[in-house]
Amino acid sequence: MEIIVFEKESYYKLMEETTALMYKIIQQTHLETVKATTSEHDFLTTKEALQLMGLKSKGRLYKLRDEKLIDYYQHGRRKLYSKQSILAYLNSQKIT
Repeated sequence: MEIIVFEKESYYKLMEETTALMYKIIQQTHLETVKATTSEHDFLTTKEALQLMGLKSKGRLYKLRDEKLIDYYQHGRRKLYSKQSILAYLNSQKIT
């Protein structure tokens, strides 16, 4: 068995650098996870979809949904709208 001896200052410096590196890796991993999750499963409620599109009328949102211009998912009575499809629709309406 070998014994390794550190000076007190060296030990604290090593621990500080190790902790900083650990937090940096955790933060990067968290950001990557959030990006992956957000891009795949980003759903909006009716209220959020209206806000994103700048609409005041639910009827217009329902018409876009019924015409299959934006995607939505239904779970029971609750409808969730695909943020990607809403953004794609808005981009398709852009006048250049």
